[in-house]
Amino acid sequence: MSAADWDEVKRLAADFQKAQLSYTLLKLSERNCIEIVSKLIEDKLLEVIFTNDGKEYVTPQHLSKEIKDELYIHGGRVNLTDLANILNVDLSHIYKIAIDIEKHDKELKIVLGQLIDSNYMAKVAEEVSDKLNNTGVISIMDLTLHYNLPADFLQPLIEKELGKTIFGKQDSQDPRIIYNQGYIARNEAKIRGALSAITKPTPISAILGQCTVPERIFFSILDNLQGKKQVPGVVSGKQSSNSIYVPTIYSKTQSEWVDNFYKQNGYLEYDALLRLGISDPKSYIKRHFPNKDLVYLNTVAVGSMLIDQVDANIEEVVASGSYTDIYPLLPSVFSPQDIERLLHESSLKLKSSIHIFATTIIVSESYLQNLYKQLECLAEKKAKEAVDSGKWLQSIVESKIKTKVTEIVDTKADKKAERRKKAASGKAGGGSQGRETKTKSTKKKYNQGKNQDFDSDDDQVASSHGKADLHLVSTEDIKKELSKDENLFDCEEFIDELTNHFHLSLNKHVAEVAEQLLQKNKTNLSELDDRLNTLVMNIKVFEKGIKCLDKDVQAPLVKYLLKTLVVDFTTEIFKLAANQNVMQCASNLTTEARQKMLMDFPKDVREPLTNLHRATIGNNLEDFFNALEPAMSACCLALKKYDKKKDRPIIIGHREALLEQLNNTQDPALALHLTTTILFTAATQNALHISGRHVSTILAYLYPYLEETCVSTLSKYHDLVLQYLSLHDQDDKEKLQKQLEDGLQDVKKIASEYKKQVKAEKIQD
Repeated sequence: MSAADWDEVKRLAADFQKAQLSYTLLKLSERNCIEIVSKLIEDKLLEVIFTNDGKEYVTPQHLSKEIKDELYIHGGRVNLTDLANILNVDLSHIYKIAIDIEKHDKELKIVLGQLIDSNYMAKVAEEVSDKLNNTGVISIMDLTLHYNLPADFLQPLIEKELGKTIFGKQDSQDPRIIYNQGYIARNEAKIRGALSAITKPTPISAILGQCTVPERIFFSILDNLQGKKQVPGVVSGKQSSNSIYVPTIYSKTQSEWVDNFYKQNGYLEYDALLRLGISDPKSYIKRHFPNKDLVYLNTVAVGSMLIDQVDANIEEVVASGSYTDIYPLLPSVFSPQDIERLLHESSLKLKSSIHIFATTIIVSESYLQNLYKQLECLAEKKAKEAVDSGKWLQSIVESKIKTKVTEIVDTKADKKAERRKKAASGKAGGGSQGRETKTKSTKKKYNQGKNQDFDSDDDQVASSHGKADLHLVSTEDIKKELSKDENLFDCEEFIDELTNHFHLSLNKHVAEVAEQLLQKNKTNLSELDDRLNTLVMNIKVFEKGIKCLDKDVQAPLVKYLLKTLVVDFTTEIFKLAANQNVMQCASNLTTEARQKMLMDFPKDVREPLTNLHRATIGNNLEDFFNALEPAMSACCLALKKYDKKKDRPIIIGHREALLEQLNNTQDPALALHLTTTILFTAATQNALHISGRHVSTILAYLYPYLEETCVSTLSKYHDLVLQYLSLHDQDDKEKLQKQLEDGLQDVKKIASEYKKQVKAEKIQD
């Protein structure tokens, strides 16, 4: 070493010693450093992050740099928890810095607590592409398990790289499945080969199991192959593993068989189509023969050829007035129900009057009428025998007794139930000052105010029961008579059905003939007796109503009663007497005709009927009542004792009948007439038989019983009716008619809503 070099070394040593001495002078203690840093942090001039042990600290910028460095070292994916351990910084600071990094750097993502950069995502895309090339198909679910990353992150990542890094496409039914064209081509070849080899209907599930093709892509590939016409068949039903693949060769064979069979036979059997593998025969036939007018029966579908044959047989039966069994003319596969329905529809179409017996036998109406006429002789013979022997009359009497016994039992049961109801409800009531009150038992009575003969109705009911219960023509008699016909000799089932068909109608005919014979042999006096007694009772009720009026008013009303109801009674008596004495009698007897008939009657009949006739043309009802009993006795009739208890039901029934007639009429004059009679019945509790001439008189009598508004309404309406009846000008009558129609409802309302409310001062007047 030269002297110059040594000098240089000495000089450097001196400088180093100087530097050491100067550094010692400027060095701060650790405590001073801590105080300075704390002051800077307190003044918010410095932001630092302390390590977990508190011995060191780092700025956020430096921590961010260290995080990025660690991310690079870990290959673009690092867990934030691992970063906290590596950098010795609390996880919250790591997470906060990582979020800030993600916010400012779009190439970084935080996924499930992991920081991932774009390089790692590109690496994943390359790996997925390599895997797709190797396997042909991948699923997001598998990738999720492999990379331990969520599907929500991988799905958009893969979709973004499709066509760029990853060359494949998503499944149309499941976008989480991705496959490439090679995978599709391999499965398409499998499916095309399998479907081309199938010769009979095969379930899709069997094809999938044989080809090992996923179901999710099978149908999309199948649709594509069918679009290219590379698959010789179709899938029946909805596309699923339960569907059936039907090859074209099989469908063609089926179609040819169906066409040939239908062409040769004119029908198609459902069971035969099921054996061919057609699951829904009816629907198949409808699709296969859309333009054919077929009839779909229970077991077969019938074409026009057989239908025309059936129609021809029906027309022949109707034209010849005979019958025929269609069963041997049709194929054996037709069930009886099919034949019956086919015959029914053909008869409706032809509008022919035929009947179907034994399911398959068609019979014309004229043939049945001829058979019935043959059987009528048997019925008439049986009817005559029953009447002559008294069997018919005995059956009617027994039926009547049975009916009355049933009514008595029902009445007793009703009374028993009523007593139980009363016992359950208790006797004490709130009315009559809390005392126990008695209530009269009410019986259901017939409305006698309408001159109805109820005993006669009972006879008719009993007679009808006798007709129903007594079958004079038995089924054996009918079978025996029908068997005489040579054409029916061997047709036992047909004869049985014909017997059932004629049995009720023949016995009904027997009953009608028997009734006619019975009426010829006997006159029903009891019916007439009841009707006349009812008429007498009505006359007495109306007489009682007349006596409520002033004496000067009674005379014309009595005269009107004599001219109407009394004349009706007298006419019935004279007709009965003429019938009993075998005399001719006109339907409408006048006074002169009755006078002439009296001369021809026997003495024991002439005298009482003469007194009755005189009472009819007189002016006193007492004479009529005195002549009643002798006149009825002369004609074998009995006058029933007058019972005042029956007046009330007659009056109520008469009022209800008048109200019903009032509700149904629109004639102003008749409405006023009916209203007057109804108001009289309600006010006096008595019935009245009047004509239109007596309306003014009865209204004047009723005014004290009515409210002033009702009096005003009725008086005004009465004047309008009189004015209308007296007018001759048509225009004036039409105007007045409108007023009468407008006031009609008010008049009806008065009649229907009136209740007996008599003011004391009016009664005194």
